[in-house]
Amino acid sequence: MERLVICLGASIVRGLFGTNFVELLRERLSKEGYHFVNAGVGGDMAYNVLARLHTVIAHEPDYVVILVGTNDVTATLHPRIAQMSVTRLGRRPHQRPSAEWYQKNMFQITKLLKERTQARIAIASLPILGEDLASLHNERVRAYNALLKEIAVQEQVTYLPVNERQEEYLREVQHTAGRPLEARDMLTLKLLLRHYLLRQTFDEISKRNKFLLVTDGIHMNSRGAAMIADQIEVFLRTIA
Repeated sequence: MERLVICLGASIVRGLFGTNFVELLRERLSKEGYHFVNAGVGGDMAYNVLARLHTVIAHEPDYVVILVGTNDVTATLHPRIAQMSVTRLGRRPHQRPSAEWYQKNMFQITKLLKERTQARIAIASLPILGEDLASLHNERVRAYNALLKEIAVQEQVTYLPVNERQEEYLREVQHTAGRPLEARDMLTLKLLLRHYLLRQTFDEISKRNKFLLVTDGIHMNSRGAAMIADQIEVFLRTIA
């Protein structure tokens, strides 16, 4: 029996700027009857996902995995950069991004999926932002993940500790503070040039940038993506 799994989110889900964890799941589980739909859209915040949720509901999925919020976090820390991005994409938010607005949108996404599908739902915690775990970026990520855990408990859906596993790994292997995310470095643009023009692998770019789990401070290399895939695989195998 085929089981439809929709992975919902932004560019980390889409996998164009790093290793595609949805493809990793296809490689692992497609022979066992799992069919994966990649519903990641680069640049999306939670409110964008909510606006297009009807397209996910129409698929009548068996499982939905939600991983969105990195852009919500960065929009609160780098509002000028976020404003330029959403203007370029033509998806201007109707209010200023905040933790409260993110929580409201995520709650509504989860609630609508429960009401309008029979899907088993999992909310993944947001991955690390840069690899300096003491940075403001990662403090903010942890605060947003606390909101996600509250929603998961309240709505009785599965919480996937992606961030927690990544932090555990970095604390084990790092001997000094990891490289922080610096928005002014424009590492994502450099990544695009190196990968799509110079044909360097995402892992080569990650190493060049002195990261262990990410490519440009945001998107995943093969190790970071595998950690996400691991959590989703456990969810799929244990939730009947």
